[in-house]
Amino acid sequence: MKEHVVRYAGLTAALERADYSGKTILVTGGGHGMGINMSESFAARKAANVVIVGRNESRIQASAAKLAEQFPETKFIPVAADISSQDDVKKLFASLDVAVDILINNAGYMPTPTKFQEADLDEWWSGYTINVFGTVNVTQNFLKHRAAKGASGTAVVITLNTIAAYEFDIPALTAYGSSKAALARLMELVAFDVPKDVARFISVHPGAVATDMGHRAGVIESLTVTEASLTGDFTAWLGSEEASFLDGRFVWVNWDVDELLARKQEILDNNMYKTALAGAETNPFK
Repeated sequence: MKEHVVRYAGLTAALERADYSGKTILVTGGGHGMGINMSESFAARKAANVVIVGRNESRIQASAAKLAEQFPETKFIPVAADISSQDDVKKLFASLDVAVDILINNAGYMPTPTKFQEADLDEWWSGYTINVFGTVNVTQNFLKHRAAKGASGTAVVITLNTIAAYEFDIPALTAYGSSKAALARLMELVAFDVPKDVARFISVHPGAVATDMGHRAGVIESLTVTEASLTGDFTAWLGSEEASFLDGRFVWVNWDVDELLARKQEILDNNMYKTALAGAETNPFK
């Protein structure tokens, strides 16, 4: 698969084929970093509303105000909420007058990098509390809110994940990598469990973006850095009907859009880009 780390003509063209007029997008962890880039990319394709969710109220308000200056035709709605709090998330959706069409599960947490034997288990478990439970909490309430609003059309849930979910072993990050592995499999199962006409679910590795989290892991310096603008644009493309064949799959923002489209039937026929046990051939089913 051809790979990219900066914006390129094929992705720009693909994104131009997407139109989010009248659509409402919700981005968790939307007040900084990649969350802002994703909000920009959806707004550039004429999204009606972008709901920016984060724990730091002043930061999300400042980000929403700045984005509103850049994209005056899009309404940016800052909502302070902790995704791991059931009360916060219920209040978040209760505050919205319109149904959300596309949910971007961008918020995540990397517990303090520590050798497993020495890890504080409360801090260790916080990786699961935020990365797994928090994402489940937002996603379930999102689906319930759409049903309560009588929303039509197929919703889209895009969940940010990481290569550390399935390979690229990183020392001292057992909670982060394993919680993201659980999240990847979870989204496959949710995609199977929820009717196809209700919602589709795609997991995506954002590339090696130079974020605070990446620097905290101590790996950015050894990787080819992905521009956050590419991450934003590819994520926005995933919300389009053209990318619907990737439902239930795990993809990278670095992969070439034109090649993905050209290989669509191969991907479907071979059940590609899903979790599996390498080398296993056992089939327990009759």
